[in-house]
This record gives sequence, structure tokens and C-alpha cells, in this order.
Amino acid sequence: MKLFAKLMIAVLFIGMMLPFTILKGPDGKTLMSLSDISLPDFSMPKMPKFSQAFKGSEPIPGDDSNLSGKDVFYQWYDAEGNLQFTSEPPAQGIEYTVKGFDPNANVIQAIKAPQEQDEAETDEQKSAKADDFGNPYSGDSIKKLLDEARNVEKLINQRLKDQESALNQ
Repeated sequence: MKLFAKLMIAVLFIGMMLPFTILKGPDGKTLMSLSDISLPDFSMPKMPKFSQAFKGSEPIPGDDSNLSGKDVFYQWYDAEGNLQFTSEPPAQGIEYTVKGFDPNANVIQAIKAPQEQDEAETDEQKSAKADDFGNPYSGDSIKKLLDEARNVEKLINQRLKDQESALNQ
């Protein structure tokens, strides 16, 4: 078996080398040369800038150059009155508005930090002001969240037991 594998590797190697060495074309040159071998182009295509993408098309309503660097969506209502969002403008005659979405924008609102005050405050005064930090969670809401998580865990465990009992029947 090892001898067969070695013979097959040798045959494959010789077969790969034939177009570079022995096999010749009608002009007398080898069929292939090392300069014929190249890697494909893996680079990203050049994308037009936002201002160039809309050249020659109808102007964007409400465009005051505040949409540069943003993803553009068109908001409009269809014939049934349903709200639609598309990346292409709707057919002519349909009113639409342009919405810009900045993919680099932070969608989580920041919590306001307390202002730096007198450093002579004691630790007790600082801990009393910890509630002013702007924590969006209260102790009751965290307890409720943990209780709901435990209930979900119980439900999942019960379903697992039901599945195992159904499989074992």
C-alpha cells in the first residue's frame, strides 16, 4: 500500500511537470511557464464615494450633505398603507423620505457620571451618592430578572426530562 501511494505521488508530480518541460506547443515553446502562474486578485473593488454614487440620478430630497458616511434608506408607504424601508428609491410618483444611518454611531445611551466635587468627602458620603450615579437597574428589577431566569431554567429542565422520557419509551 505504501509503495502504491509513493508511485501515485511520483506519477502526479511527473504529470504536473509535463506542461512546463516536455509538452510543447505549435510554436515550439513549452505549454506553460512559471510566469503563467499567478494568484487571483483578492482585493476589494473600489467603491464609489457617497457623492459619486448619486451622480446622474435624481437629487435626494432634504439632502444637505449630512448623509455622507451614513447608510441611506428610503422610507415610504406602499399602496396598502404599509410602511416600507428600502435601499433603493421607490418608483416615481411615490413620496418618500431619506433616512441616514451611521453604522459607527453608539446606539447605547451613556450614563451621566457625577460631577467631581470636594475631595474632602468621606466614604459614607460617597456611598450615599452612589445611587445618584444613574444606575438604570434597581434592586427589585434585578431580583425580578433573576427570578424569571430561574423559571426559564426550570422550564428548560422540565422539557429536557420530557424529551428524554419520550425517547426512552
